[in-house]
Amino acid sequence: MSTPSIFCLKTLRNLEKSREGYANEWSSISRLPDEIILQVLNRLIDLKTLCFCYLVSKRFSSIVLQVDAISFASPLSNPRISNKNTVSDVAPSSSFARIISSLYGESFLSAYWFLIKFRGVKSLCIELLSSGLRAVDNRLLKWKVKFGNRIESIIFLFPNSISDNDGLLYLNGNGDEDENKRRRIPYQCLKDVTARHMMMLYLVKDLPLLEEVSVTDSKGRGRLSLSGKKLSGVKEWVHSTSETVFNRVEVPDIVNNCYIPVLKLRVSGYVMKGIYFGVIEMNGFEGGNDFVMNSEDGFEDKEEAAYTEAMMEILEKHKGMMHRFM
Repeated sequence: MSTPSIFCLKTLRNLEKSREGYANEWSSISRLPDEIILQVLNRLIDLKTLCFCYLVSKRFSSIVLQVDAISFASPLSNPRISNKNTVSDVAPSSSFARIISSLYGESFLSAYWFLIKFRGVKSLCIELLSSGLRAVDNRLLKWKVKFGNRIESIIFLFPNSISDNDGLLYLNGNGDEDENKRRRIPYQCLKDVTARHMMMLYLVKDLPLLEEVSVTDSKGRGRLSLSGKKLSGVKEWVHSTSETVFNRVEVPDIVNNCYIPVLKLRVSGYVMKGIYFGVIEMNGFEGGNDFVMNSEDGFEDKEEAAYTEAMMEILEKHKGMMHRFM
């Protein structure tokens, strides 16, 4: 939790203590305008902290829901929320709830129900617990996705090791001896991307004032984000399409993959060994790799830039090695 969040939470807890033991002090605090209290609450951002503040009083609960920026990480075990403000009228559909709870747990679903009570939120960042793929090192797997209102294509890259001029940086602890484990990667990537994309569509649907939203994971495997014109286009589609089309899950048309023993990257200076690389293209969408060069948030660190460089080099120079996934 950030320092401003800790400070603000302590302040609010002190307010609650004042209300219980020092009526005069609480009376003076209670006379603060809602706008001042909202300024304090807007510094918190963390959803779990906001949940505690929501429970302080009926007045606080109404002010908390006016914050315009939220960030939270999964798993999140939030405290019991009073039924005085029910979420049943805005809860996600049963199919969405089943998918999200199966991947990220009931506590995450409960947090999501609380999240969509913030109808005025404009900026949202969600960090998910990395799921599945216990057979491989999550740190080494990265994927990028081309998407809008539908998923179009996914590119994934999983090296067995990464090194630079100073020596070994990362090594897959499981080695590369088990082909069957490695071949599960396309299915897991598709599962993760599909779940995050569906979550993002429901966020756009349930939070009408969103201006930017990002969904990533704790291992940094991949990120989906929407803002600007891209978000506007998705909003228009979400509010005009039928429920059947909205909940449709895309089916892969082509899954191509290849194995590259060694890849030396000239720009980053990294050397990747034992690379398992693949491209998943959805039915009805044409290919195109320009999206690989576009960072989701406009910034890439050295490691992310190296993965982008590796993906582009494979697509440009090793495409002939690609074969249909069986």
